[in-house]
Amino acid sequence: MEKREALKKARITFWLQAVMTIGIITLFETGIIARNTINLTPTMQYASEVASALLTITLIPLAIKGFSTLMRRAAEKSLPHFNEYFYNKSNARLSILFVVTIMNITLYYGNGNNSAFYCALLGMAATIYSYPTAGILDNRNQENNRG
Repeated sequence: MEKREALKKARITFWLQAVMTIGIITLFETGIIARNTINLTPTMQYASEVASALLTITLIPLAIKGFSTLMRRAAEKSLPHFNEYFYNKSNARLSILFVVTIMNITLYYGNGNNSAFYCALLGMAATIYSYPTAGILDNRNQENNRG
């Protein structure tokens, strides 16, 4: 897989997930999907708030830092299929962040969980931060040219 192809596929994944996120928010905001339809007991609501916060603060750093560490190690090893590796890991990273964002959006609109709104904003910010760029692929090519 060429560098441009890997980057193009990763960006397509990014934009598809962004459109799906905006689409889900639009469905709730327009009333096509009713708000506050998840009726939980106070104990279950508290448990869902804690679980969503814990998953958010665990998965976002894992997706961001874990991806950076994996890419740095792969660049040091000079993997022959680095571009394909980049695409696969970038896709996994974006999928983790997508799950975090959608889970929190659903909790926010489903039962009015305000902390889920802030967790969804963190997920969206991390997703924007994770936009696939050519920088890591260029750095890998420069390291190979030096070595």
